[in-house]
Amino acid sequence: MKKSLISLAVICASLIVVTISIGQYRRSIPADRGGVPEWKNDPEFRHDVFTFVRVRYNSHQGWRRWATDYPDSDLNFSYRLQQLTSMKVDPEGRILELTDKELFDYPFIYMIEPGSLEFTEEEATCLRRYLLNGGFMMVDDFWGEAEWDNFAMEMKRVFPERELVDIPLEHPIFHCVYDLK
Repeated sequence: MKKSLISLAVICASLIVVTISIGQYRRSIPADRGGVPEWKNDPEFRHDVFTFVRVRYNSHQGWRRWATDYPDSDLNFSYRLQQLTSMKVDPEGRILELTDKELFDYPFIYMIEPGSLEFTEEEATCLRRYLLNGGFMMVDDFWGEAEWDNFAMEMKRVFPERELVDIPLEHPIFHCVYDLK
């Protein structure tokens, strides 16, 4: 009997230590911001900032691939952009669909893992209009040739008369702020 009480006491003490440790760890690393510090912009200039916009899209596999690394990567990108440049950056960011009228309020959009995306006709038309009006789209994270081929096919629907072109690493775009290699 005495041995059972000692075992129970050791187990309870261990659980208390583990619980306190987890509590301390969670306090030091905010789960919802991935360790990215919070920042605020002057409310008088809330519309005079760069806003990171992630595009929500449908894919033929039914996964939410558009949400990969969300919100951590968005926060980190936004924080680092503000930290390393003179730009003020909205700490909130946005998630928009290509058919949202708000899309044209933002000059930069981001698509992650677009290798299985499927544009509707309306989305293809909206993206075409957005890009022809000066919008910039960054795409990231392809897993192999099949995904790249699918993305290229969908972009062909956006710009049927154009071909995707590789930009060589020697191009000035890769050397204007940082020397990318």
